[in-house]
Amino acid sequence: MAIGGGIQKYVVYVTFDNENFYYLVDLSKSNTDETVIVGGQEGVYPAKSCIDLNTTLKAAKTFAELGIMEESVIWKQDRVVEPV
Repeated sequence: MAIGGGIQKYVVYVTFDNENFYYLVDLSKSNTDETVIVGGQEGVYPAKSCIDLNTTLKAAKTFAELGIMEESVIWKQDRVVEPV
């Protein structure tokens, strides 16, 4: 699990194999761009990927305690695609 951001906007993902990534999303938000500082650098992310603190903590607690993805939140799967 990786969590970046702060000040009420967080980007959260989980991967178990570095090929399949699951991003925490908030489907009530639009796809407009928002700026979030992740890893000390400013980045642009879809608003749906900018998660509030309570949801982030809920997902992080479940992952830290049980090693699984929190089921009460929404995850969007993305895969790493390598050129052939």
